[in-house]
Amino acid sequence: MGKRYFCVRGFMKSGTNWLGSLLSSHRAVSCVGEFHWQQQASVVDRSITEMPIYQENEALSVRYRDHFESMVKAVLNSAAEPKASLIGDRTPHTIEPIILRGVPHISIIRDGRDMLVSRAFHLYNQPQTHRLFERVPELAKTLEAFQADPWFFKKNPEQLLNCETLVHESARWWKEHLEQDRRTVEENPDLPVQFVRYEDLHADVEGEREKLFRFLKVDPRKAAPIEGVLKPGFEKERPDEFLRKGAVGDWKNYFTEDSKNWFKEMAGEELITQNYCQNDSW
Repeated sequence: MGKRYFCVRGFMKSGTNWLGSLLSSHRAVSCVGEFHWQQQASVVDRSITEMPIYQENEALSVRYRDHFESMVKAVLNSAAEPKASLIGDRTPHTIEPIILRGVPHISIIRDGRDMLVSRAFHLYNQPQTHRLFERVPELAKTLEAFQADPWFFKKNPEQLLNCETLVHESARWWKEHLEQDRRTVEENPDLPVQFVRYEDLHADVEGEREKLFRFLKVDPRKAAPIEGVLKPGFEKERPDEFLRKGAVGDWKNYFTEDSKNWFKEMAGEELITQNYCQNDSW
C-alpha cells in the first residue's frame, strides 16, 4: 500500500505545532513542516487559468498540476519518518491555495484574542523577522525593556498590546483567514475538511485526538500516550521562547480597554461567529 497524505492548516500562533505533534504521535503518521507551498501553488494555478498554452491544452494543464503535487509529495517523503504511511504537510496558512487536492485537511481555530497575545510575544522575541518595530518606532523602548527583562510584560501587562497597528493588523488577518477558510469549504464541497478548536484540544486532548485519527482513517489505539510535550500547555511560562505558554484565556491578563476596542473594530463580529463570545460586551 502506498503513502497517503493530509494537510494541517491554521492561523499563525493557533497551535499548528502542537497539533502536528499530536498527530505524529501515531506510529503510522508523520506530520512535517513548515514548507509554505502556497506561493508556488498560486503560481501554478494562476498559470493554468491564465496562460494560453494551458488553456488550449487541457492534458498539459493536468500534467503540470500533477507534477507539482508529485514534487510536493517527494519533498514530504524526504522529510517524514521513513516508516510512516500517512504524511502530513503542516503550514500555518489558509486551506487555499489547495496544495494537495482531495486529501484530508485539518484546520485548527483559536480564540483570536489568545492568538494576539501569543503573536505579540512572538514579535518581541523575533524582531528581526518582521518590520513592526521599524514601522512603529515608538515601540523601541518597549522592545529594549523586554530584551533586558523577559518578564517585563508580566510585570507591565498593559504594555503588551499598547500598539494599535499590532492589534488592528493581527485581528484583521485572523478574521480574513477564517472567512477565507469558510469560502474554501463552501466552494470545494468534496474536499474533506475537519476543523478543530484549540480550546477543545485543551479540554479533552485524548478525545479530540481520537476524532482526528478517525477522520484520517488510522487506528487511535496505535498512538503514543499523551505525555510530555503532547500535553496541553506548559508547566512553566517561557516568555522568551517560541513555545511560550499554550494557555486558554491568557488574553484576559493583557487586554486593556483600548486594545479591546481596537480588536472589536477589526474582528469583533468574527469572535461572535466563532462562538467565543455572545456579544461585544467582553
